[in-house]
Amino acid sequence: MGTSASKQLFDSAGSNDVVKLRSLIKEGIDVNMTAGPEGITALHAAAEKGHQRTVALLLENGAEVDRKTAEGRAALYIAAKRGHVEVVKSLLEHGGDIETNRKNGRTAIVIASKKGNVEVVKYLAGRGANLEACRNDRCTPLYYAAKKGHVEVAQFLIDSTAALEASSIDGTTPLMIAAQKGRPVMVEVLIDRGANVEACRKDGCTALYLAAKMGQLRIVKLLLEHGANADARDTIVRVGRLFTD
Repeated sequence: MGTSASKQLFDSAGSNDVVKLRSLIKEGIDVNMTAGPEGITALHAAAEKGHQRTVALLLENGAEVDRKTAEGRAALYIAAKRGHVEVVKSLLEHGGDIETNRKNGRTAIVIASKKGNVEVVKYLAGRGANLEACRNDRCTPLYYAAKKGHVEVAQFLIDSTAALEASSIDGTTPLMIAAQKGRPVMVEVLIDRGANVEACRKDGCTALYLAAKMGQLRIVKLLLEHGANADARDTIVRVGRLFTD
């Protein structure tokens, strides 16, 4: 089968046309053929769009569940990123690797946490996904949820025993990144759950220092109310400027 058949395969996968797809499969089309230098298969295309019926049909007819694109994205990663929980379920039920990751080490639960896709996060966790999975820079699912302000995801991860103090390669904790990025609700949640307000990065920066540096007055007040030490480094100078400007 040539270019025309390839186009038909990807068109049917992208539009959830299972009738056409069944016809192509009956004619013997290779469901694992790729399109372009990106190395995308019909399964990747269907997972991207959230077409669960198409995904299931492809898997039942020989689609490689853990096949990756040229950039290292498996269908599970793609579906998790887009928040398509039913597709995620189908992929795992057909033997998908729950810990499959991109070249940078990012897994499905990491990207789902970063995007705030709480139902995907819950399902992956329920299936045994590693809550401490991290990129090459050691950023965990909780770190990304904190960074992006996805409170429901963060609360679920903490309730599921994710490590509150797990830090990135430079020593940044979820509380520090939430403070730096201006996420006051997240900061409150993390503190209430027991995050250490005095934890330091490798360069000595604390959550209070980072919040003061970025002009996050509300967060500075929160941290001070919960016992953060304003004397460390030049934090007292930065905090003073916030209250006098």
